[in-house]
Amino acid sequence: MRAFDAQSVDGGSGDGCSGHGRSGGGAMTEEWTSATRAAVAALTSATDDEIVSAAVARARGEITTGVTGRPGAGKSTLVCALSGRVSGTLREIHGVDAPDVPDPPLDVDVLLHVVARGITDADRAVLAARRSAPTLVVAGRLDLGTDEPDTVRADDVEAIVGWWTDACETARRRRGLVLCAELETVAAERPHTRAAVEAFLRDPAIIAVRGAS
Repeated sequence: MRAFDAQSVDGGSGDGCSGHGRSGGGAMTEEWTSATRAAVAALTSATDDEIVSAAVARARGEITTGVTGRPGAGKSTLVCALSGRVSGTLREIHGVDAPDVPDPPLDVDVLLHVVARGITDADRAVLAARRSAPTLVVAGRLDLGTDEPDTVRADDVEAIVGWWTDACETARRRRGLVLCAELETVAAERPHTRAAVEAFLRDPAIIAVRGAS
């Protein structure tokens, strides 16, 4: 299994399931712990600063999952297989190695990158762009075979969903770290928020989030 701890354009309105861009569905979750939610609630109760509120809203947003790959790699088939198995937004992202199409934004939290037979330079560019954001390489064209042993077969949905569950936890922790960094900047620039932000950052649940990541 090749998992790159490395981070759309919605694919359109129809993919043979009920849409390339889906939201809702699966029983899997990626929520903060109750203690973390309580710390965030205490922060938003202590200050009504709009910048703090915006940072919290971004951190609280649902985890987004994207499916990328070169044309014909099997993206739509994978989206269909995962529909109802993963929660949050599931997007099919087009534009990888597509003629006359700009490179797609890869700003989803979790990415499943589908390859056909082997990993091409275009595939490597996607993986490099993801850096440390959770990314899994999936072998989509099983009829062609694959010369890449470190991939997950697209028909092994249980393995993909298991990886996705762990990846969402990683993504949620990353969101927490980004929130803390943004709040530190806010506190430095907006003194009236400082007491509330410092209390938030000293909360044991938030210290645990920062220490685990």
